Amino acid sequence: MPTRDTGDDRSGTDEREHRSTGGSTRRRVLTGAAAGGLAAVAGCGGSGGDSAPDGEATESTTGATDTEPAATPRADPEPVELAPFWTTGEKVGVGTAVGDGTGSGRAGEARDGRVWYTLTRGALTGVRFPRADLLNARRMDFLIADGQGYAVRTAELDRRAEDDVERTTVPSADDALCYRHEFASTSRDWTLSVEYVADPDRDAVVADLTFDDGGEGLSLYAVCRPAVTTGTAGDRHARPTADGDAVLSAIDTSDGGVVRDADGDDYDVSMALASTPGFEWATASPVGEPATARLLRRGIEGERSRTATGNAALIGRVGTGSTDATIALGFAEGADPTAAVTVARESADAPFDEVRETYRAGWRSWLDGVDVPETVAGDGTLEPLYVTSAMTLRAAEDATFPGAGVASPCVPWGEVIPASEPSDVGYQYVWARDLYQSFTALEAMGKSEAAVAAVEYLFGVQQRDGGFLPQNTYLDGRTRWGGEQLDEIAFPLVLARRVTGELDRALDDLGFAYSDIAASADYVLRNGPGTGQERWEEEGGLSPSTIAAEIAGLVSAADIAAETGSAADALVWLATADRFREGVQKWCVTQDGTDRHEPPYYFRVNGNRNPDDGTERSLANGGRTFDERNVIDAGFLELVRLGVLPADDAIVEHSVAVVDDAIRIETPHGPGFYRYTGDGYGEGDNGAPFPVGTDTTGRLWPLLTGERAEYELAAGTDSGPDRPATLLSTLAGFANEGRMLPEQVWDRNEPTDYGWSFGAGTGSATPLSWSHAAFVRVANGIDAGEPIGTPSVVRDRYGGGLPPRPTLDVSLPDDTVDSGDVTIAGETDAQAVAVAVDGDARLVSVDDGRFTADVSLSSGRNTLVVAAGDPDRSADRAGVAGARVDVSVVE
Repeated sequence: MPTRDTGDDRSGTDEREHRSTGGSTRRRVLTGAAAGGLAAVAGCGGSGGDSAPDGEATESTTGATDTEPAATPRADPEPVELAPFWTTGEKVGVGTAVGDGTGSGRAGEARDGRVWYTLTRGALTGVRFPRADLLNARRMDFLIADGQGYAVRTAELDRRAEDDVERTTVPSADDALCYRHEFASTSRDWTLSVEYVADPDRDAVVADLTFDDGGEGLSLYAVCRPAVTTGTAGDRHARPTADGDAVLSAIDTSDGGVVRDADGDDYDVSMALASTPGFEWATASPVGEPATARLLRRGIEGERSRTATGNAALIGRVGTGSTDATIALGFAEGADPTAAVTVARESADAPFDEVRETYRAGWRSWLDGVDVPETVAGDGTLEPLYVTSAMTLRAAEDATFPGAGVASPCVPWGEVIPASEPSDVGYQYVWARDLYQSFTALEAMGKSEAAVAAVEYLFGVQQRDGGFLPQNTYLDGRTRWGGEQLDEIAFPLVLARRVTGELDRALDDLGFAYSDIAASADYVLRNGPGTGQERWEEEGGLSPSTIAAEIAGLVSAADIAAETGSAADALVWLATADRFREGVQKWCVTQDGTDRHEPPYYFRVNGNRNPDDGTERSLANGGRTFDERNVIDAGFLELVRLGVLPADDAIVEHSVAVVDDAIRIETPHGPGFYRYTGDGYGEGDNGAPFPVGTDTTGRLWPLLTGERAEYELAAGTDSGPDRPATLLSTLAGFANEGRMLPEQVWDRNEPTDYGWSFGAGTGSATPLSWSHAAFVRVANGIDAGEPIGTPSVVRDRYGGGLPPRPTLDVSLPDDTVDSGDVTIAGETDAQAVAVAVDGDARLVSVDDGRFTADVSLSSGRNTLVVAAGDPDRSADRAGVAGARVDVSVVE
């Protein structure tokens, strides 16, 4: 069972502190990080390259100083880096070892890997250990050189530059996350093949190399760029020996890391790079040294360095001439590199075929429990993508904290995000909303234990006192960004009902209690329907997608309450859900429209309860200012997917047409959708990375094509371009050669400086767990003939219209009173009445149709709800009448 961290940041915070409606957190973090580092880039232009310009020396750091070399800005792009950066978010593969051959769906069990990695088209990147949120190595790629001036890298260091290398990524197994890089020269005859797996028996990534130099006497070098415990500033590098062979190592000696261990201290991690056969020549080389520049830019070896500090490169010559070798990047906890050297040495020495087979066996065992729907079974494109999506979701789960699935193992636009000081960059953290998406996919594919672990994590680790769940957290539950997003507090309630309902788990057997469910339901009751931030984390107010989640969450919680005999809770939560359902059209639909769109239709978010007041909204991420009625998004489709409204609701249907007119783009693969009108969270017009681009534009999000497919499923669409099966194929078309689905794909056919392709992934975040979950869910929904994530209790409650309501006539206090002691009185023909103050509900007796209740209000704001209904009916059939007022006590 997950355990709850009781650190100071997890409780005792006033709810209003979470309700920020300011600009995008992502924009502030990414642009701030980029601005802090780009001034130190020598001519990389955000490219994330490696060495200093040839002959342009800076002060040596070899074994001498704790500071990194100063950099001189340059205007011309070079594959050069004097300040360290992360790598692009455009990944083509991921990997980690999983399981012990038992096929268990839970992480954290025997032989689950503690090393995670990603691949770009030319390099191993973003290696994490011992948790999925702790980065330690930025990149490992290869240098091919002739020692006389010819030198090329397998890593694509700058998308704008042409080089001598053809790069291909090939999934080398269908039953495991196995990938092979294939490289070839466009001007010479050399080829290089590199296959990667995680060692199931050791904390290491292993790469098997086959190099054919074409008879030219070329040398092959491994080039590793550490950033131990998420930064280079405190790194110490060395070139020790093990069994007579040179081995390269790195540790971090700095304090102030953002990821903490179980004792709340900085992680101490060591890493080492080893080769079998051993490196013929090796150096732990400061990036600022002229010798490093000569080697990386011209392929000319110089004096070797035994030690280096800060931003450095670990470089080893694997061989000269055609060479077969195995390289291992090993890790160990603790600041002594000896243990990591041992791990790397043992992994490199182990027969690669055996390591690979053990790695595959673990994945095969896990896949034995994955249900493949008929819709994709046997299809040469769809089935491999479905299986890869399943594995990618599993690979996103941490081994230390079962159920904690990260949003993505990427740093979006990392090539311009500095990696010097430890910082919490990237998406390798837990958002409750994204984990909800993963849960629904895991449940659909038959991995019920993994799904249960996810909801146990949400309540057992992420939830705070008072029912609040922060915007996102580190894996151990510490708050990373603390904004209030009410859908992230409501979705766990939906999952709790699916676990106790569809998965038939007794609440007493789960890692959370009814009191946890009640706390979050009461939080939604008190603070909804408006939210501090909607699902795109940028704007506050009344959002159709957020309100849909609130309604579904409250009805789900009410169903659990009814089953557990908590009738008062059930009545007030149902009354609140019904109120929100009746209000969503009044609050979020414009009846007047604008000169751009014909009403009535839903729009993205309304800042108050008047949707036609023409309020102007300045969008985040450098966006423009719009009449909020002109900011169109498809979030209202959540009202259908979650069972709140039918697919043939007239306003929903018209809003779909508005979406198609405003934010739909036909790509070579089919329709793609922008998040909303005027989105700025994406590359610049010339393709430059978001944090440094000008006139940035959010691109098309594949997951939105998945949401549209689920709407069309609910609508029964069986022909045309929006047929769900057609949209599933569109989703598949957005995947790259490694079967990875991105956060965003490029939205136009015009060429750019950065070579983005229409309908292909950008530099934001690939893979995105939410995108893979969407593919899995749509595939299973097509088989089922309906969206598979729709909560049955919500659909049954609202599918045929609301159940008949009792009468309720109640006198409520004014919104401001001068005493906390008030009396509620009223009449009803219902069997029971519940009264709740801030969610603390109790039943009051009804005598001959009349009731009274004395309630005590606290100083400040109080939410008072009165609900009348049948306490013995389940949530899908209970007719409830309600009244609500927010009362402030001013004494």
